[in-house]
Amino acid sequence: MKYICTHDMPLMDAAQNMAPEASRTSLRAWIKEGRVSVDSVVVQDIRYGVLSGQEISLGSKVHYAKGGIKILYEDSHLVVVDKPEGLLSVEAAFEKTETVHAHLKEKYRPRKVFVVHRLDQDTSGVMLFALTEKAYSLLKELFVKHDIDRCYTAIVQGELKEKMGTWKSYQFEDEQYVVRNTSDADLGKLAITHYEVMGHTKRFSRLDLHLETGRKNQIRVHCAEAGYPIAGDKKYGGGESPIKRLCLHARLLGFVHPITDKQMRFESPCPQAFDRLVPIGKR
Repeated sequence: MKYICTHDMPLMDAAQNMAPEASRTSLRAWIKEGRVSVDSVVVQDIRYGVLSGQEISLGSKVHYAKGGIKILYEDSHLVVVDKPEGLLSVEAAFEKTETVHAHLKEKYRPRKVFVVHRLDQDTSGVMLFALTEKAYSLLKELFVKHDIDRCYTAIVQGELKEKMGTWKSYQFEDEQYVVRNTSDADLGKLAITHYEVMGHTKRFSRLDLHLETGRKNQIRVHCAEAGYPIAGDKKYGGGESPIKRLCLHARLLGFVHPITDKQMRFESPCPQAFDRLVPIGKR
């Protein structure tokens, strides 16, 4: 189902024109589930403004893999998922089967599933896997060259003085598997995180974070070293979380498809608990 916009309008209105028989409740659900695309890019914000000439399309019903893993997109080359909080990305010494990778391997067997990048166990959000060796190799190149758009939302302790800025350091992992900052370029790898404060309360700030590089625990370390550890991040000084989880969510992943050259963009709505804790714009 497709529709070409005849003039600028909100996404909800464009979706209504695309499917005039559908109720607004259904349209809203389709958008939230990631079924509606604008020029082949998934958009999940009902307030999104669609321009004249842009194509609105409705994708198939959302599917899930075992473990509550939402499939945001799949083709013969790659699959994009929405990882739940608390689920390992890949197997570890203490867990082999309850992982995103294991569940996807079960879903796509006998095909192989290749791990392109990882999210920490307690981080939720958008994650990408390859389904062919060619796609895997090309996607890894994108990550190495940092030609990937990766944005996160975090709830951190305290109120930042600067409302936007950049954290830049070299990071290394010590013998206890704790990542640390260093000024020694020979000891660590360059890590760059851009941040913007989207709201705050007396106790917490809500940050929108854009990764220029993608090191292990990069955001968590940068927040902690700046004096604003992520709520619930016990490993890096965040203490107990008021919502009983690490307050870090991978909300956006954008890249050029390695085979088709199409621009791909996927978003995962922030957990509602984040919104209740620190709404956007709260001052």
